[in-house]
Amino acid sequence: MKENLNFKKETMALIDAIESFFSTNGVNYHLNFLKNWLNPPHNEFDFSPQKHPAQLLVFYEKLVPLFDYSDLVFNHIEADTAFIEAISADECGVEREMVLLDYCPKLLSSGEVKNPKLTFLDIFLFFQSDTYKVMYKEWLLAALENNLDLDWDQYIFPFYENTKKMLEACWLIHERIITRNSFKSIDRYYHMAIFESTSPLAFEQELFDDPFKAIEFFFSLDNLSGHKAYLKNWYRAALAEEKCLSDVADYFFLYNQFIKLLNAGFLITAKNLTYQGTPPKNLLAATDQSKNSDTYQKNMCEVNTLSAVHIENPYLFITSFFIPEKIKRLRLGLLEWFYAAFSTKSSIKLLDKEFLFEQYEAMLMIMEAFFVIITNPPLDEIEERYYYAE
Repeated sequence: MKENLNFKKETMALIDAIESFFSTNGVNYHLNFLKNWLNPPHNEFDFSPQKHPAQLLVFYEKLVPLFDYSDLVFNHIEADTAFIEAISADECGVEREMVLLDYCPKLLSSGEVKNPKLTFLDIFLFFQSDTYKVMYKEWLLAALENNLDLDWDQYIFPFYENTKKMLEACWLIHERIITRNSFKSIDRYYHMAIFESTSPLAFEQELFDDPFKAIEFFFSLDNLSGHKAYLKNWYRAALAEEKCLSDVADYFFLYNQFIKLLNAGFLITAKNLTYQGTPPKNLLAATDQSKNSDTYQKNMCEVNTLSAVHIENPYLFITSFFIPEKIKRLRLGLLEWFYAAFSTKSSIKLLDKEFLFEQYEAMLMIMEAFFVIITNPPLDEIEERYYYAE
């Protein structure tokens, strides 16, 4: 925090209050605590705050300064421009941040996520900090006396909703300028830094230098039809609880190759690359033989999952699909397939059926898109005029 000493003293007081509030628990814990304070559960697993007076008092004493200092900083003193700039993020920054944060705001608008100041202007539009403090003092006493009145719900609701928004905004401030656990702590290859840490196979130097090499190698092992057959067998074995694959080494190798395909796709998208290489010898290149040939048409019949638009330009699919969140979800899904396929005691059939099919379909489309890319490289100027003339 030494670099923030140019902030005003009132601002530093707010920062200290936020740091104290989140010193022991994250925002998700505090939101649940607040919820159970307002609507305590009435069952054998009753963990409502009033059952733990000490915790309730600590929460209350750390919460109240947030109202005091945020109201002061955002509404009653001249704007601290350095602070406002430090807690704000542009659209690109927010997109990166949403990948990194343990908790992403659910109640804030996109504008409030970019500039949390807007949240504080909103929650203090009709109520000042003193009003919140009076309300929470009554709420505290009622909870300690185990006398929360359900008739309060309609009256309390605006305060409760505003408090949740305030805590989310304070969490963003905490992450952006206190812990610096947001996009500002990652360089411009932040996605790669996050993604690489989740897999030892993510970014080998050879893959980083030329991701298309991984695709060429994949299709040098088998053609599109053969890879689809392996994927189908894997999918069936993962679904069947009583069945498991015996050729473990083959499918472990295939799993690793699929992971490399996902990583290659990400690098192609991140670096905006196009294929300029030579397809494997066992594949038919569109530049070597006529597009009207029977062999070419037979190969292209295997491309039956991609849309016509994406067959015409597979890079459109690559760009839309290969973003970190989609890749991570698919890779985790493949790991579940992997474990289930080699065990007779586990199956993926209890998982969401629609999502399972989406995973399977995504892998088909990825293979098809890469197949089209390396078997149909960009046409040169003369061929392009001839192709469109037809």
